[in-house]
Amino acid sequence: MPFTEVSKMDRRRKLASLVLSDGVKVAEACRAMGVARPTGHLWVGRAREVGLGAMREESRRPHSSPTATSEETVRALLDLKAARPSWGAKKLLAKLWGDEAPLCARTADRILARNGLVGRAHPRLPDPVRFERERPNELWQADFKAVGRRDYGALSVLDDRSRFCVRFAPLPDLGWRATLAAMWDAFGEYGLPDAFLFDNGAPFGSAHSHGPTPLEARLWLLGVRTLHGRPYHPQTQGKVERFHGTAELEIGADLRNGSPERVAAAMEAFRLDYNWERPHEALDMRTPGSVYEPSPRKRPAKIPDHELPEGAVSRKVDASGKAVYRMRRYRAGKGLVGQRVEIRDEERGRAMYFAGVRIGDLEALEV
Repeated sequence: MPFTEVSKMDRRRKLASLVLSDGVKVAEACRAMGVARPTGHLWVGRAREVGLGAMREESRRPHSSPTATSEETVRALLDLKAARPSWGAKKLLAKLWGDEAPLCARTADRILARNGLVGRAHPRLPDPVRFERERPNELWQADFKAVGRRDYGALSVLDDRSRFCVRFAPLPDLGWRATLAAMWDAFGEYGLPDAFLFDNGAPFGSAHSHGPTPLEARLWLLGVRTLHGRPYHPQTQGKVERFHGTAELEIGADLRNGSPERVAAAMEAFRLDYNWERPHEALDMRTPGSVYEPSPRKRPAKIPDHELPEGAVSRKVDASGKAVYRMRRYRAGKGLVGQRVEIRDEERGRAMYFAGVRIGDLEALEV
C-alpha cells in the first residue's frame, strides 16, 4: 500500500526518534527505514531544531522569483481582458505588446485562469481544411445574418484573403434589389471584387433555375463572377460564418434589441472594431484592416448594358425565362428575362452564354 502524506511524516519521525532517542546511528536508521542517508540527516536535523511533534513538510517555493511577471504586466492583461472578455491570451498579448510581449501565451493563460477569466475548454476538433485567395478582392464571401427583435436580415460581406468586412448592415428586405443596393454601396467604397462566393439560397442562387438569378446576372455584367458552396455545407463559407459567430458573441444583446437604427449603429461599430482593433490569428495576429487594400477595379456609374460580340448568334429571353433557337426552347433562367443570350459553337456541341459566362450545354438546357 502506498504511503499517505501522514504516514510518510510518521516514518520520518520514527527515523529521527531512532537516532535521537535510541542512539541508533544515522546510517543504520536510514537502512532500517529504507531512505537515503542525505534524507536521513535532513530529517534528524529538522527534529533537533523543532522537535519530533512539530516536524512538518515545508514549502519548497522559492522566497523570490526574479522571472515572475510584473504586477504592471498582470494588471494590463487583466484590464484588457475585462474590456474584451471574448478575447483569448494570444489576441490580448498581440493587442497590448505586438511582437514585444513580456510573457508567452501559456503564461498569460495561467494568469487569466488564476483570476477566473478562462472559460471551459471545448474538446479539440480536427484541424479544418482551409483555403484563401492570395490577394485581397480576388474573392468576397457574402451571406445573410438574422438581426433585430423581429429577425429582419442583414448583409455580411467579407474579403476572403484579409477577412476585412466591407459591409455589415441591415436590409429592408432580403430581395435581390435590396441586396444589390447594399453591394453597390460597398463597390463604390472599396471597388469591385473578381468573384463572389454565395450559398444556394435566394437571391444568391436558385435550385430551380439553370441560369443566373437577377442578382447574379447583374454581377456578371459588372465583370464579377459568382461561385456557390455545396448545398448543406456551410463550412465552404467558413469565414463569414465565423464572423457571424464573433458578432453574436461581442455585440450581444444589442444585435437583437432596439430599433433598426440602434442595431445598425451597433453593427457598424463592431465592423470597424473587427477590421481595425481585433487581431486575427490567421493573419499572424494582424488586423484585417492592416492587410486589406481596396480593389483597383472601380465601380462604374451604372450597371453596363449587355454587349454581344460582333456577329454573335443571340436570342432574347422571354417572360418565362426561356429562349428559342432553331424552333426549340431552352432554359436561360428568370434572372435573364428581357436580356439576350449568346449561342456559341464549341468542340462538343453548342452552349449558352451571358456576359461571357457559360450557362450550360444547349442539350442540357432544352425544355
